[in-house]
Amino acid sequence: MSTREVVQLAAGDRGTDQTFHRTSIVLNLLAKVADEGLRFTDLQEQTGFSKATLHRLLAGLVNHGFVDFEQPGSRYYPGFCLGLWASAARNRYGFAQRIAPIIRALSEQVEDTAYLSIKDKEMAVCVVLHEGTGAVRALPLSPGDRSALGVGSAASAILATIQDEQEIEAILASPTHIAYCERRGIGRDHICKHLQRTRELGYSYIDDLNPDMTGIAMALNKAAGSPIAAISVATVHSKIEDLRRREHILTKLRDAVAEANEIIGN
Repeated sequence: MSTREVVQLAAGDRGTDQTFHRTSIVLNLLAKVADEGLRFTDLQEQTGFSKATLHRLLAGLVNHGFVDFEQPGSRYYPGFCLGLWASAARNRYGFAQRIAPIIRALSEQVEDTAYLSIKDKEMAVCVVLHEGTGAVRALPLSPGDRSALGVGSAASAILATIQDEQEIEAILASPTHIAYCERRGIGRDHICKHLQRTRELGYSYIDDLNPDMTGIAMALNKAAGSPIAAISVATVHSKIEDLRRREHILTKLRDAVAEANEIIGN
């Protein structure tokens, strides 16, 4: 991998915030290649951090058990403590495992790839994926991939379901959200256009983010009405242009969302 995972900090972010920010970048990189690990030079290339900064950061993470360093191959791996944290997080977001069969059934019914993405502050994280069975399959996401709210079908569905406009403004103004959009060349106009469109349709329909690919999604809500996740289907433009097929996907997606909402207590 050669793409840098650098996220620019706002002018006021310093000290502890900056350390946590850099730590999250390193841990996210290691999580993506947990089996293979990364060398120091790999991490430096992908983060853009100076040698001194990266040495200090890795030394602290190793000392506290969040990162393992293995001499053979001189590679860094996610540490045991992260496994404990992951277990605790699964207890909170355990509904993902219970909804996974719904995602699989949806994918089989529409013969396209289906996803479950969970809201994490200003981001949506893909946690469940079931690949479609059609001859042409769309795979814009992998488990663990993060998207800024408003960018992509699931992230747009989640953002559009938030009723508090001040909360939406805070999300769009957050340094993490701004940096993500800047790296991908996504403007605020794009997000606002799809925010309005999603609210009008009752579901997100994103056909201008990835070449030859369309995403459709609907949000899952807590009983109080706040969105916590979204179920989405990714397909190719040529398939979704058939109005009967589009309606078939929407019908099955609505059924999946209704069933999932029952599981999370709505």
